[in-house]
Amino acid sequence: MIKALILTCALAMTSSAQELTDFSLSTSYENGETLVSVRARDMRISNVVDAIGKSVGLEVLGFDTNKIQPLVNISLERRPLEMTLEFILGSCGLTFERAGNSIRVQEHDSTDKQELLLAAKVTYASAVRAFPDSDLVPAAHLAQGWIEEQGGSLATAIQMYQLVTEKYPMFPEVAAAHFHTARINEKLGNWRDAVQSYDNLKNTGIDHGFHSAQRIGRARCDVELGMPKEAMYKIEVLNMERPTADPSERAKRFLILARAHNGLRDYGQALRDLDAIAQLRSDIVGTEEYIRTTAIALEGMKMYGPAAQAWLAYARIVDGQSRLTAIEMAVELYLDEGDEVSAIHALRFGEDVGLSAKLTNLSAVIDERLGLDLVTTGDITDPAKRIELAQLSYNSGDSVAAYREISPLTDRHGDLVEATRIKLYTLWARCTADIEGHSSAITLMRELRKSLSALGNRSQLDLVAAELYEDAGMFDEAVDAYGGIYR
Repeated sequence: MIKALILTCALAMTSSAQELTDFSLSTSYENGETLVSVRARDMRISNVVDAIGKSVGLEVLGFDTNKIQPLVNISLERRPLEMTLEFILGSCGLTFERAGNSIRVQEHDSTDKQELLLAAKVTYASAVRAFPDSDLVPAAHLAQGWIEEQGGSLATAIQMYQLVTEKYPMFPEVAAAHFHTARINEKLGNWRDAVQSYDNLKNTGIDHGFHSAQRIGRARCDVELGMPKEAMYKIEVLNMERPTADPSERAKRFLILARAHNGLRDYGQALRDLDAIAQLRSDIVGTEEYIRTTAIALEGMKMYGPAAQAWLAYARIVDGQSRLTAIEMAVELYLDEGDEVSAIHALRFGEDVGLSAKLTNLSAVIDERLGLDLVTTGDITDPAKRIELAQLSYNSGDSVAAYREISPLTDRHGDLVEATRIKLYTLWARCTADIEGHSSAITLMRELRKSLSALGNRSQLDLVAAELYEDAGMFDEAVDAYGGIYR
């Protein structure tokens, strides 16, 4: 029973990269009960359950509409039919109902799933304490990591996976532990840590089914780290050594190539890669990564209108700063296209989610192009007075109003005397930090600092940069900023 329990969640720990055909199934009858023995390696859960259903004369329904289609590893001997189905389906968050000669597969509701995860967490912890020397402990830790991951505790999940790699380096579960550690680090944006885990997986010397997934993940990290040629090479070698006819697998490879071609500014080829994905009718087409890659390629080809549409599509499926940045891109591209009407519609979308300083400035550009009256304090011609009024708005907590007040000065800041400029730059940077984030503010200040000649004024701006770094908890960078180095 312990072995079966440990296998329960371990079923979900396999790679979706490659489906093998290592499968055996037999059924027997004892005391009026159907017993099932099943062994499968890296098979789609729907195929396993369908095979079991056919062997006992049951029709399996529900997989055609169910989105959960992972690969599973199973080794169960002479288990009752319903227990076998519960183990296999439950490991992937699924359940079933039996009616006559059919079973219908369905997902647990979210509340029920959380209860199942908690129950599994307790069961695994108890099993490990009870049998600390069992050969199944590595699989149990692997499953514990998966449970933590499903519950959103990614740091704890990584700790469980690392426990497997550090304490059980010769066990087959090590490969899965490295793979899932890499995948979580990708999700967290820790690209170099992900590279390390993918490289560790490659060098395990253990037979595993993650070969394609490892290379795809490693190539994706190369793209994120600004090494598109290396990413492209890895995919080309993968295509030669492990060709595949699986549409999902091919789509993943094409997407890496598209991003790499964008990185090399070969935007036409990137669009051809993206079209190949669409021809495969892959679900990747609707993902954030696909749409963003499309937007970049279209912009690179100077197809500004379609690129703007792609950025808006991207904005609708992301949130936070990513959404605002995408809307800003769309408005700018519509203006590059000379389509002020579409730019206004995009700008209104931005207003619904929260205006940024850049969108406020773009709004003024649209008004100017269309000859509309600007709603500004136009009677104030003294830059120092305008900055003073903006500072009052900022001090009251209204960064957007403060930025609107100084925005007419930002386009001609080079014409101001340096004493006025440093006041403008200080307030401009702080407003940008509040509205767009510290990273955008530092990027702005790095450029503005170059225009200051007086050492005292540069030092004053350095103090502001250091304060922004400290606010973001980046204390090493704050120390550098005091010396005039913005990282």
